[in-house]
Amino acid sequence: MAELKFDLEWAAAGHDVPELANTMAELALHVGNVNLTRNDDIWAKSVRDSVLVSAYPLAMWLASSWWRLNFEPLPAHGKPPAVDWRMAHEIGAANHSFVWPKVVFASDCEVMQIWAESSSATIAQSVKYLNGLDGHASVKLAEFQRSVTRFVESVITHLEAVDCKHSDLYKLWQLIQEETADHQIADYRKLEAELGYDPDECPERLMAKAQKLEQRMGAEALTELAPVYGRTASDEPLKAIDDLIDGKGLTGKPDMPQLTKSKSATGLPWQRAVAAAKELRQCLSNEEGAIDNKQLYGLLGLSEDNVESWVPLARSSATIAIPANGEHFKFVPRKKHPQAKRFELARLLGDFVLTSSANHHWLTSTDLSTARQKYQRAFAAEFLCPIDALKGFLEGDYSETAIEEAADHFQVSQTTVDSLLKNNGLVYSMLSGYTEKLPYLIA
Repeated sequence: MAELKFDLEWAAAGHDVPELANTMAELALHVGNVNLTRNDDIWAKSVRDSVLVSAYPLAMWLASSWWRLNFEPLPAHGKPPAVDWRMAHEIGAANHSFVWPKVVFASDCEVMQIWAESSSATIAQSVKYLNGLDGHASVKLAEFQRSVTRFVESVITHLEAVDCKHSDLYKLWQLIQEETADHQIADYRKLEAELGYDPDECPERLMAKAQKLEQRMGAEALTELAPVYGRTASDEPLKAIDDLIDGKGLTGKPDMPQLTKSKSATGLPWQRAVAAAKELRQCLSNEEGAIDNKQLYGLLGLSEDNVESWVPLARSSATIAIPANGEHFKFVPRKKHPQAKRFELARLLGDFVLTSSANHHWLTSTDLSTARQKYQRAFAAEFLCPIDALKGFLEGDYSETAIEEAADHFQVSQTTVDSLLKNNGLVYSMLSGYTEKLPYLIA
């Protein structure tokens, strides 16, 4: 897990409005051992580890984006973020005519994911940033909050020292502290952010509907669905959730062995998920063989015939399972392809393990990259295609033909096999490029 650090060395005041002029500083931004502000200063013709900027606009941007930074996830892969999302998650939005490094923040509910890319060699700017990150770095969400708090409060303290008190930053930060301390208001702000809105920008009617849904399905489930069906929904916000609730589904009563060892597993979501999938296979006395449809669907209390004959009525962005009739669930799958159905229901199986069957939480599966969705994907991959069994099957042959045979044997997609091999360092990514540096293309 990386650390995020803002280093400031105050410089002589410039000639601007007081808040900007009195917070000129040499700023260095570190993520782990990478200095994201190391730059080629074109005017000074020198390479520097810090950049001369006013700290005020960056502190103001971090404060004004606080709720969305902490609680709004990255949009699903393949859906470029809207301008307002980028304004709340890219450092460049701090603006005020300073050249900021190309850095993107997006929470997954457990960690802050940070992407960074160096400046383009051809871009005409006074400062060219030289460092980026290989893939994204992860900072614990609580540690991110502490780092930002230290930075913002250092700017406020410095302003007070130069007799520039009660700035807009001071007032905003005071408000955030008060709202954070009040659990009811903090929950409201969190839900607003999950829906894709800045504080007090979400229509009251939509917030009322969201709060009603929250009471029905639980905050944890709505956290997964609100970013999908909130502000960026193609239809009326949240309407699709009502359609899923009111529509048809498959009724099943999960029949799962009790998992005990993996409950105490720690680490990243995928690590906890792999531990749970391994334990479930041990309980089934099948640690390496393929899992057939009857066994997979039976764990959720569904019959093979019902699943195979199920056809979703429309394209959906989420799969859900609604607690019903005691220990039963109404499952609403969204996939059509046989292998996709298997993976989808294996993800719900993982969600069932994660969210505790005793409390009968709603199960939710989406295309987002929240910690919960990461857990589900890792669980499904390991449960359907255990990495040790996959390595044994392939015997070091990672050719396209061998991967096709493995996918057929374990009844998963080739994408699943490719991802397992890549994530376990057995093959390199054929998709390296800007998508490895940033989650989407930034011009």
